[in-house]
Amino acid sequence: MSSRDPADLHESIRATALQFLAQANAALKASSSDLEVRFTCTWRPQSEQDALYAQGRTKPGPKVTWVTNSAHNTDLLETPRGDAEAFDVGVFEQGRYLPGANARELALYQRLGPIGEKLGLVWGGRWKSSPDYPHYERANWRTQR
Repeated sequence: MSSRDPADLHESIRATALQFLAQANAALKASSSDLEVRFTCTWRPQSEQDALYAQGRTKPGPKVTWVTNSAHNTDLLETPRGDAEAFDVGVFEQGRYLPGANARELALYQRLGPIGEKLGLVWGGRWKSSPDYPHYERANWRTQR
């Protein structure tokens, strides 16, 4: 089962993720005290990533991911957990999750992207083929330690 715990983020991104969360919450709360940003996924087991990848391919439903190897689980030997180098966030209004399904909700996620980028994160909202507005990851996570 996926984690929402920042302790499951690799040390290379954990402090930045927490800083992002604080800045994102401050930015949204400035416009409405009813809004809150929370982690919705930090670490994800490979079995869950495989199931997500199968969706829309060998299992029913729409495609929700285009990768089999995710930054949510870099599977490092030295960190059997705590090896996620990516996180997803959700925007909540009065405790209710806003999935970004309409223009107002999407605009909230788009306000957060530049905050992550200023902190040096790669924001999935910039991906051309399939934007992933709630997703942030450490730059060069595949090649740089």
